[in-house]
Amino acid sequence: MKIHDEGFFLYSKNFGEKSKILYVLSKDYGLIKGLSNSSKKRNYNLINLDKIKFTWSSRNQNSLGYLNYEQENYNSSNDYFFTIIKAAASELCIKFLPLWEQNTAIYREISNLSVLKYDSNSYLIGKYLEWEMNFLKHLGYGLNINECCVTGELDNTYFISPKTGNAVNFEIGKKYSKYLFKIPVCMKENFKKKKYNDYIDALKITEYFFLKILENKRFKFIFRNQIVCMLEGL
Repeated sequence: MKIHDEGFFLYSKNFGEKSKILYVLSKDYGLIKGLSNSSKKRNYNLINLDKIKFTWSSRNQNSLGYLNYEQENYNSSNDYFFTIIKAAASELCIKFLPLWEQNTAIYREISNLSVLKYDSNSYLIGKYLEWEMNFLKHLGYGLNINECCVTGELDNTYFISPKTGNAVNFEIGKKYSKYLFKIPVCMKENFKKKKYNDYIDALKITEYFFLKILENKRFKFIFRNQIVCMLEGL
């Protein structure tokens, strides 16, 4: 079996002395991994969400396979905050996406995230949180932020249920408030503005639902946690 495709580099880990296992989000085949051998002509300067063209080959799809690639573009941004954001998105793709399952929408949104032009840290985190919300939706855990699930009212929501991901207005939710999340303003306004003071609360809510999918509340996301730490220091 042999495939040719393009995709985004997500992660690599050492395999022996001269090889690495690469994880790639492929345009036509979803998440794949393969063994890449080092050579004098190749180094491993890839960073998260770099675009590559590659060939993957193996006797069958369930084998590790060999992956030969060419780097298609070099990341032009040296901004550390943006680098962490791309690493966080890569981390989630590897953790939640099954191998060999194409998802055109996720691929398109990763592509858009990878080429954001730096404006400010608040702009980048807003775009990243928007990406996380869409990613949850593609995983089947979309959050209903703007409609009260009891009254059907729009744009009057205040709390969101950790059990269902559905929102309610203040009057309905106030007596259960200790069991509910207060909806951050940035979520209700779809992250359209460039500066909010409640990004950390939004990240905590999306993290809760990611951990709910994993059924492991103690799991730690390395790069998402770095984003939170950086925001706390701003």
